[in-house]
Amino acid sequence: MSDRPKAQNGPAKILIVDDERDIVEYLTMALEDAGFKAAGLAGTEGALEWIAAERPDLVLLDVMMPGHTGLSLYRAMREGEATKRIPVVIISGYARKDDFSKMGLDELESGRLPPPDGYLEKPITVPTLLATLRRLLERDETRSGTG
Repeated sequence: MSDRPKAQNGPAKILIVDDERDIVEYLTMALEDAGFKAAGLAGTEGALEWIAAERPDLVLLDVMMPGHTGLSLYRAMREGEATKRIPVVIISGYARKDDFSKMGLDELESGRLPPPDGYLEKPITVPTLLATLRRLLERDETRSGTG
């Protein structure tokens, strides 16, 4: 059906990176129920290697994590040739109206890093999540179909 999320070779593959295992499990189940192929990582350790190897269609990334932050993973993704074009949706407990500097994302606020493809505030509702992902994946398919 046309409402099922698809990548070029089947269901769209989404990676969730969040240090809260409950959130990873909840989002993984919600995405799989909606027809996506979902995977989750509880933290950023090994995430860049996983992303480069598996090439997900989109990454949901929490930025406020202990140790290696989501920002460091986002920066590395944007610098890597194999990962720089993968859409990233930032998920955070901060409201979007809060500036990026409050989240420790000065590089985004200053323009030293390109902005993420989307932003979702926790708690994330499934309808908002699905609408955001479908919009971004459709946009990405349209762009890749022209070039």
